[in-house]
Amino acid sequence: MTNPVFNLNSPLVNKLGKIIPPWNSFFQQFTQTAPAVVDVTVSPYTPNAKGNVILTGATTVSLTRGTDVINLTGQRIVPVGIGDTVEWTGPATVQFLGA
Repeated sequence: MTNPVFNLNSPLVNKLGKIIPPWNSFFQQFTQTAPAVVDVTVSPYTPNAKGNVILTGATTVSLTRGTDVINLTGQRIVPVGIGDTVEWTGPATVQFLGA
């Protein structure tokens, strides 16, 4: 449920330039915290949440989804779901960014 729009003649900020009630509550409904980036050190990697695996410097990259294995060599960002497995070779910096 969204908050209703308040009286448009209500002041938006105070003398210091900070957003004041009721506007701060109204605008907070449009924000959410950013997910944390997790460093991954072991190949193969199977995430426990949906998100993206970000690879830098990997020689080969493959994604296993169910019984299908897809060669993704050259890809840097791989969208993954729960149960997917990403495997890579070579010295790589790998991070997981949850959705």
